[in-house]
Order: sequence, then C-alpha cells, then structure tokens
Amino acid sequence: MIINRGKLSVTQQRLLVGGIALFLVSLYFLRVIYIPIFIAYFLAFLLNPIVRWFERRGFGRVGPIFLLLILFFAVLASFALFMVPKILVQVRELFQRLPLLMDFLSDRIGPHSLKYFGYDVFAQWKDVLPTLAPENTAYPAVGLLESVLAGTARALSAVLTVMMIPILTFYILKDYYVLNEKLLLLVPRRFLADVKEVMRRLSIVLGGLIRGQFLVCAILAAFYSVALSAVGVDMALLLGILSGLMNLVPFVGPLASLALTLFLAVLNGAQITQSIAIVGVYLVANLVDNTLLTPKIVGRTMVISPLTIILAFLAGGELLGFLGILLALPIIAMVKVLAGFLAERYFASSYYNEEAPLEGRQSLSDQL
Repeated sequence: MIINRGKLSVTQQRLLVGGIALFLVSLYFLRVIYIPIFIAYFLAFLLNPIVRWFERRGFGRVGPIFLLLILFFAVLASFALFMVPKILVQVRELFQRLPLLMDFLSDRIGPHSLKYFGYDVFAQWKDVLPTLAPENTAYPAVGLLESVLAGTARALSAVLTVMMIPILTFYILKDYYVLNEKLLLLVPRRFLADVKEVMRRLSIVLGGLIRGQFLVCAILAAFYSVALSAVGVDMALLLGILSGLMNLVPFVGPLASLALTLFLAVLNGAQITQSIAIVGVYLVANLVDNTLLTPKIVGRTMVISPLTIILAFLAGGELLGFLGILLALPIIAMVKVLAGFLAERYFASSYYNEEAPLEGRQSLSDQL
C-alpha cells in the first residue's frame, strides 16, 4: 500500500472540509451530548492543578479526584439547598420593588429625559417590569416547578445530564494528560511545536484568569453579603452576589451595583448614616480588590484594558445573551494570547527580518 506523504489531494481536502463542517453541525444538533462533555472538561481544567499538587506528594490521582469532586459537588448541593431558596425570595422582592424604583427615577429624572430625548424611559420600563415578575406570589419557585413538570421528558434529560457531569469530570481528570496527548495526535507534525506552545500559554493564562476571577468574585460576594447585612440592607444576600459578579466589569460594574443598592435602600427608608455606610462598604471592597485580591490572586497573567473588557461584555451579551457574557473574558484572553503568539512568529520570520537589496534601499526622508 502506497501512502502519499505529500500534500493532500483535492478529494482529501474536500473530505477534510466536509468532515469539519459535519462536526460543527453536529455540535449544534447534538449539543445535549456535547455540552456536559465541555462542562466536564472545563471543570477538569480548573481542578487539575489541585489534583496535580496531591499527585506530586505521592497521593496518586484517583483518590484526590474522588474526594475533590465529592467536596466540590457537596458545596454546590449545599448552596442549592440552603441559599437558592433565599435568593429566589429576594429576587421576588427585587421585582416587586423595581416599579417603585422606576417611579422614583421617573419623578426625579423623567422630566429631563422628556425634555431632551422626547420620552420618559423610566415610565416605559415601569410598564414592562410587571410582566417580568413571577405571577405566583406565594412561592417564587412554583412557576419554575410547574414549567419543569410540564415537560417530564426534558426534565429527566436535564437531570441525567447533570448527573453525568461529575462522572465525566472524574474520568477526564483521571486520564487528563493521556486525553490531551491523544488530541495532539490529530495535529499535523509540522505544527505540533507551535500548537503545544500556544496550548501551554493558554493553559497558564486561562487557568490563572478564570480561577483567579472566580475566587475574587466569590470572596467579594461573601464580603458584600455579610457587610450589607451588617448595615441593615434588605436583600443583602442577592445584592452581595450581584455585586460580586458585576465586579467582573471594570468601573461600570461596581458603580452600577452601588447605585442599585443605594436606590433600593433609599426606597426602603434608609437614613443618611446607612447610605454612608453602604458607600463605605463598596469603597472598602473596591480598595481591597484593587490592592490585595486581584494583584495577589489573579496577578499579571493577562493584562486586558478595561475598555476592551467592557466592549467584550457588550458584544458577548448582544450575540449570545448571558452565555456570551460568561464567555466574553475567556475568549478575549484567548484572542490576545493567539495574537501575541502570531506577532512573535511574524517578527521572528525571515519575511520581516529580510533586508532589502542594497541597490533598492531608500531612506524614509528620500521617499517623503
């Protein structure tokens, strides 16, 4: 059998393109299968450094993986059982108070909006908000429960998918390096060194960025929840979690969360001392984040300008909604790593460094 080790024939190229297209189409139609695999691989990527730490100390991989997954999903289950009901109740309260907030803004800012823009934007939102609030006032999760029960098959599929994630994560973590090596077998040999270098950089940057930002958001959310509860703010748990998540957006996120908390506190009859205390909570959190948390936890693995991050969140939200907002920062980090690598290769290439022929050289001043 003769194997052609040269360039791919036209038929082979068409088959390759067709195979890639078929794979991409299957990603959409079989997303129920691929999504838990991607989630499991993402969790394995986040947890692998911890497993590796235990492995270097002689504990192997299977035992630490098993214990780590039990701890990880036990924390998630505890959060779902004890915290989610409280959050749902506070979400309900937030929807009930938002019309009051719109009334407040409409009275204060509405006339100026009407004068300069021709309409009162807050009055329009006041009409929309009641349609967004859950209809069942007795218990905010009843509407969700009814929706789940209405589609038993879909609910069962969702449960099975969730149950598969820890199992898939276990096996991916167990054979993490073997799977990565098998994936690298698909890469053409002449590109293998470059692909390994790019993957190494992506692992460092994405690992540090995602793990670091997640930890910073969790710490800030806990701080906001405790501190706001201490100064007597209603819905402190919900506002604390929102404030921690909004910290991902530079400048705009902390200011927006502070404004929302202040408005809700004022609507609830907050005095000047409580308002000052709320501002103090956000100032302290921002100071601790900028001087301690982000430099120590996230570090300098990836320096992205605040404007780029804001534009990435806007674009991600416009294209994919909430999922796009979650993916915006990792995608920007990946693009920056790839752009940096390609720039290095370009500046090191003979095309860039090749000198012009002596007789063809011309100074810039002569050209101008």
